[in-house]
This record gives sequence, C-alpha cells and structure tokens, in this order.
Amino acid sequence: MLTRIPLCIAVLCGCFSGLAAQAQTTQVDTTTTALPAQVETRSYTTEDGKQVTETTTISKVRQELAVKQTGAYKAAIFISNRAGEAFDEKIMALEDLVTAHITDKGMQVLSREAIADAMRSFDPAVASAARPVDSLDAKLTEQSSVLRLAQGLGADYLLIASIASVGSKERALNAYGVNTVTKETTMRVTYKILDGNTGGSLTADAIKVSASTRQTENQAETNDDVFNELLDDAAVKLADSLGNRIAQRRIAPVSTAASLVELTIDIEAADLYVPDVRIDEEHTIRISESRLKVAPLQVTVEVDGVAVGTAPGSIQLRPGFSKLRLSREGYRTRERTINAVNGQTLHVSMELTDAAYARWKDATAFMNDLKNGARLTDAQVKVLEGQAQMLRQSGFRVDTKDAPQINIRNNSIFGN
Repeated sequence: MLTRIPLCIAVLCGCFSGLAAQAQTTQVDTTTTALPAQVETRSYTTEDGKQVTETTTISKVRQELAVKQTGAYKAAIFISNRAGEAFDEKIMALEDLVTAHITDKGMQVLSREAIADAMRSFDPAVASAARPVDSLDAKLTEQSSVLRLAQGLGADYLLIASIASVGSKERALNAYGVNTVTKETTMRVTYKILDGNTGGSLTADAIKVSASTRQTENQAETNDDVFNELLDDAAVKLADSLGNRIAQRRIAPVSTAASLVELTIDIEAADLYVPDVRIDEEHTIRISESRLKVAPLQVTVEVDGVAVGTAPGSIQLRPGFSKLRLSREGYRTRERTINAVNGQTLHVSMELTDAAYARWKDATAFMNDLKNGARLTDAQVKVLEGQAQMLRQSGFRVDTKDAPQINIRNNSIFGN
C-alpha cells in the first residue's frame, strides 16, 4: 500500500523599498508504506485447567518525507577581477557566462549591468551618456555598497564571483629525439553565496580550469581563444558546483531582515551667516548683534548610490554601514561612511562653490546699506521684505529659531 501526499510550504523572505522578495517554495512528498504484519501467538493453562491461546497481530506503517525546493533562489550577481588589469575586460564576459549557466540550476539572477542600465533609464540625461568612474557601475563593484544595493532590489542572496588568478607554465620534453614544449594556462575562479540581509557567507567554492598547447620542431599549436575557453569552462564548473549545493540543500534560508532605522540629517551652509535684521512697528531697523545661520534646502540624499530623499529631514534605511552622499546645485558634494542606528542625527556643513558664493553676495548686498536705528517708509519696508523673500526663495533657509526678540511685534525679516 503506497500513498503520496504532496504538501507545499511557502516561506516569504523580507524585502526593502517595497520590492517583494522571491518566495522560496518547498515541496514535501510524503510516502506511506504498510509493512508486513507481525503475528505473535502465546498458549498457556489457567488455574482452573483451561487451555488458552492468544494471538497478537502488529501492523507497522513507514512514512518517508522527500523535501525538494521548487522555487528559484533570487540572487544579485557581482563579478570582480583579482588577476590583474589585463583581465578587467573579461569581467562582463564571465558575468554573462555564469548567468547563462546557473539560471537553469534554480537561481534567478539580477545582473550588475541590467541593474545599472535599469536605474540609469530613470534619468534621460544620462541614459545614453558615457559612464564616469564614480557612476553606479563603479559603486556596484564596491563591497560596501554591494549588499545595500542588492537589498534595495529585493535580492534574497548575493552571488559574488572573482577571477582569482591566471598563470601559465611550460614543460620541455625530449622523447625519442623529438623536442616538445607544452604550455599550460591555469585560471582559478572563486565564488561565494552571501545572505542578502546580513552579508554572511553561506557557501563557497574554488574552481580551477586549465588549457594546454604543444609545440615541436615541426609543429606549433596556437590558441588565441584560450582565455575565453577557460572562462567558459570555469562558468560551467561553477554552475555545477552551485547546482549540487542547491540540490543538497546546503544553502540556508535567508535570515530575517532587520527593521529599518530612522536617520535625521541636519544641514547648514559652512561659515555662512546673516545679521538678524528686524523692523519694529514704527518701521525702525533694529540690527541685533547675533548672527543667523543659513542652510540649503532640498539637498539630495543618496544611500549607497541610490537617492532616498532630501535634507534637511529624516530618512529610513537599514542599520549598519552605508555610504551617504549629499549633493545640491551650487554646493560641493559631501560624502560620508556612516554606521546607521535608530534615532541618529547627523549635522553636516556644506560649502558653496565659488560661483554660488558670488551669487550669494549679490543676493545679500542689500543688507550692507542697512543702518541700525534708521526709519523706513512703508514702501521701503515692502522693498526690504521683498528682498528677504527673494533670498528665502533662492534655496536658502535662514534659521531664526534662536534669534533674540526685541518685542512681540518685532519679527525677523527672514521669518519667525
């Protein structure tokens, strides 16, 4: 008697930025087998002389569980080169080959090139432009950014492969009067699977492939395609190695994603102040001895190469190390490596460019002619308030929260 009961268990993995993670589906087949019954017989005589025979029948059932993964792993792939500059141009070729061979091994792949092109497509100005050194492509190769970018794309795992080394050796042999020189070229490729939430290594392997050519006095064998052949062989072996680990369930499920933390970013312009100018109810100018800080508005905040909001203000991100980049037209870009924790506040000073500083001086020139105690006409008050409003609308915020008050009606021309 044989009974099969299919059972599907869906395990949902966490994600970031609203992207749904790939469901890891496990199919469990239960096989139930009835074993031959065991019969035990016992005879005995009771005290009153009766003969009694007892028959006991024991029925046994064996249950076997067969577990297999039916859902694909979703992984972001990153390839690096440690074998020298000569093989930098082979990185994309190896990425394509690895992607081609592992897709049928139960792995859904998010490639670096596809990720970069997809993100660049959101900005028509750069969609067809040359890619600078500090572009998203470059950031995707940085280990510190790889994990965060993969998390933002909803990858469950990271597949990081590397061309570890490429070398060659020659052997000379004189056999039966024939001199033979054999050249053997060897390439080593390593890979590791990382947990998409923690970055911890779950499994890894090293691949070694070789190709050889021979040369005699009468015959010379050349192979200009040797490196491409080695890359292809390495990709096949890598896929086989990874496929075996998937089949053997040696890749652990991803860990639970950590809760997002809130980070507050406070921005101010470096060494930029204005006098606290106030006009009382009699239209008299009062210039305080205090100075007011100036802060830029709508500063773009990028975390690990991806824009996530503007500052001043608060953003949410994953805890741990990240690269923070603050940029705004007219200011020099600021970059920091941060260790994000919940409730953290960063105070950042941004420096004006030379051209922006010249515009700032023009915009604030009207304050140079103000005299403390001078009385203004209604028209002059309106002009002065209009000039202050133009300054506020030019992308600057004047911080008046700590400014002294002369009386309840005396407000700063820059706002309360």
